[in-house]
Amino acid sequence: MSKDQSYGFVIFLISIIVAIIYLVAFFGEAVVNSSYWQGWHDLAVGIPVLLFVMLVLVISGWIGWTMLTTPPPAPLEPEPTPTPETSSTESGSSEASSPARSRRSRSRTSRKK
Repeated sequence: MSKDQSYGFVIFLISIIVAIIYLVAFFGEAVVNSSYWQGWHDLAVGIPVLLFVMLVLVISGWIGWTMLTTPPPAPLEPEPTPTPETSSTESGSSEASSPARSRRSRSRTSRKK
């Protein structure tokens, strides 16, 4: 058995033991009608409820703290508006250098017709 597996076994064993103790404390009053179990029953109900409420409050406090201490995001820059291309048919060098530009120029001229 590896080290991780032995840790897993110990955690599993402890959780089973705690579950048994919790069940005995929770249902002890029903099994044995005694005033002794009343205190344990109250604790068996009260402690998990307290822990759950505290967990929710800690998580909400952590979210609030994170929102408080995080700087606001930088504003997004607006996208630059495309400038209308001038007729580049006179200078053939710019069209030859960029095939995508030449396709856009052709599509715009075809829409104008």
